Amino acid sequence: MRKEAERLYKEREERVQDAINLKVPDRVPVICYEQEYAWAYAGISPMEFITNNEKMMMALEKFHSDFQPDMQTFPPALTGPLILVIAEPCLIKLPGEELPSDSVHQLIETEIMTEEDYGYAYEEGYMQLLFKLLPKLRPNVPEVREKFLANIESASQLFRSNVERLEELGIPCYAGGGMESPFGLLSMMRSYEKFCLDLYRNPGIVARTVEKFTEDLAQLAITACKLVGISRALVGLHRECSSFFSLKQFEEIGLPEIKKLVGLLSREGITPILHCDGDWTLNLPYLKELPKGKCILELDASTDIFKAKEILGDRMCIDGNLMEILLSFGTPAKVEEHCKRLIDVVGEDGGFILKGEPPREAKPENIRAMINTAKTHGVYKK
Repeated sequence: MRKEAERLYKEREERVQDAINLKVPDRVPVICYEQEYAWAYAGISPMEFITNNEKMMMALEKFHSDFQPDMQTFPPALTGPLILVIAEPCLIKLPGEELPSDSVHQLIETEIMTEEDYGYAYEEGYMQLLFKLLPKLRPNVPEVREKFLANIESASQLFRSNVERLEELGIPCYAGGGMESPFGLLSMMRSYEKFCLDLYRNPGIVARTVEKFTEDLAQLAITACKLVGISRALVGLHRECSSFFSLKQFEEIGLPEIKKLVGLLSREGITPILHCDGDWTLNLPYLKELPKGKCILELDASTDIFKAKEILGDRMCIDGNLMEILLSFGTPAKVEEHCKRLIDVVGEDGGFILKGEPPREAKPENIRAMINTAKTHGVYKK
């Protein structure tokens, strides 16, 4: 690693780690989820981005060179249909096939896992259940199980080398591994409608399957983090909040699941990034039960991020919440205004990471406004 790149890498890691440790860094760290934007900005198709390693890396390197955020969100990895199925076990529509070539992939949520599959899921665990269901999940792929295993092997070989390629440019990765939550995965495989019925008719079998999957998925994230040497893992919590299920169901299944995931990851020295989609405002007080300084709370625009700071700001780092609408349809002045408020309120006394999620329609000038505001207005006076 060249000296300048080495300096940048160390500086960016320390800045983010200070925020995670609820310390005051030199300035507010800024991260931009690049997966839904970098391909469009580089002028390639979304299908090329998820299946062609060189084109994917070209797009990511161009994005980082032009915008200079503090970190890449995930280790660059090809995410074709047979890799996507691990975190998104649904039927799928692909760009250039069922969808326009410039579209992102779409999930079709229907019943793939039957009620009778719960017994197998509990006995064998998540990956074995996934393997069993592959012919239903990817019905158009012949010899799907053999191809799935081959894809896993080839993707893992690129995983580490792509991270090293970014490191040579001074770019760390925010998360080294990740997983969708067991609750979310069961909901996708069963479909939301069927999963709601399961929770009503037989909550016990759902709870024990969630517990079984928790250990499996935590181990997948731990393995990935250790492979690339990054001690942060994203935990996708897309279905646990009160936008989807009652607080009673959260208390009985969702919260124990989160506490166990946090414990398993923390025991290995890995910081969970709790990616909380939907409105978590009513769920926030429960998260005070998580250990102090061991998690990152990642919020979108649905949750009141200022309420999150009030309730949890002294317990966990918060990241968020520049989302698609503002970055696509706002102006640089509006973006700067929102960023300044986030920095002043949520970033007070540290423990905050400014994070944006631009879609392909985002304006480059809005992304620059977000990143530049963190680098100017986000400087802490010591």
